[in-house]
Amino acid sequence: MRKIFFCLLLVFLSLQKLEAVPARIWTKNPDFYIRKCFGADACRGISLPQSAVKTYQATSKEKLMVIETHDNIIKQNEATLETCRLNWSLGDGAGITKLLSKNFTFTWLPKTDMEEIVDRDGFKPFFDAFKAKGAENGGPPLGSTEFMLFENIIQRPIGDTTFESAQWIVPGFADGTYMNAAWQNHIIWAMGGMSSNQTTGTNNLNSLAPVSNIIKRNEATLDVCRLNWSLGDGAGITKLLVENFTFTWLPGTDMEEIVDRDGFKPFFDAFKAKGAENGGPPLGSTEFMLFENIIQRPIGDTTFETAQWIVPGFADGTYMNAAKGNRIIWAMAGISA
Repeated sequence: MRKIFFCLLLVFLSLQKLEAVPARIWTKNPDFYIRKCFGADACRGISLPQSAVKTYQATSKEKLMVIETHDNIIKQNEATLETCRLNWSLGDGAGITKLLSKNFTFTWLPKTDMEEIVDRDGFKPFFDAFKAKGAENGGPPLGSTEFMLFENIIQRPIGDTTFESAQWIVPGFADGTYMNAAWQNHIIWAMGGMSSNQTTGTNNLNSLAPVSNIIKRNEATLDVCRLNWSLGDGAGITKLLVENFTFTWLPGTDMEEIVDRDGFKPFFDAFKAKGAENGGPPLGSTEFMLFENIIQRPIGDTTFETAQWIVPGFADGTYMNAAKGNRIIWAMAGISA
């Protein structure tokens, strides 16, 4: 009995020296949790800095904190983009400049002979010159606080960055499309195009044969996708879509509709039929859609695109999509009111 007693005493004393160890520790960066909670595509194309890597205990409380932090980041981005739009509409170049990151760039008329890249310091002089040109050519007079209008605003949060595209209008002067991105209460880049001529999908169609440059492959994929839209070829579009593709129609409205890959062609066919019934191209036409102001922005191995779409006689709007690895990974589109 004494031996058993001493053995039990030794075991008890040993247990007192043991420290409580968490059941499981995960060493992951924040985008791991965002992917886990919001889907694998949530951080596609975004690389977080190594300084963001932390050690997290796998608890429900920790995951909830990450979700709440992510929600707050997205809300801050949306507020930044909204303030930026307000300053554009007021014609307030100084107000816009305050929102720009130090390494901001604005690309005007990208991929044209008139392409111009403006940094943060050069933005206000560019903006003032643009306003003056507008005033000289039928646009709002200098000093007007009703300079610009917006239609079909589309936003897509990816990781801790929010992308936005829309159609801009300077009444009496010009219109076009833009794409920009907000991160940490600042606009980190922007691109803008102006309406001039319409194109059917592509003017320089490249094949999808293997190309050494990732960006060129993405551009070719986007080019072929546009071509199939212009032809009204729903089957051709579907072939380019990834398995987990989603198409968001009329995002942020009461009529928002999210369509997966399998549901895309039925949606597209119904859209064509509705167009044919309301003044658009007849069913079977290979001249279904036109495009204006195509803007592309490569980020990592993903290329984002925005443009204005036009179904002659029926409707028009804007869209934003993304290509990666010879496939379209998601798309969003709005229609003009």
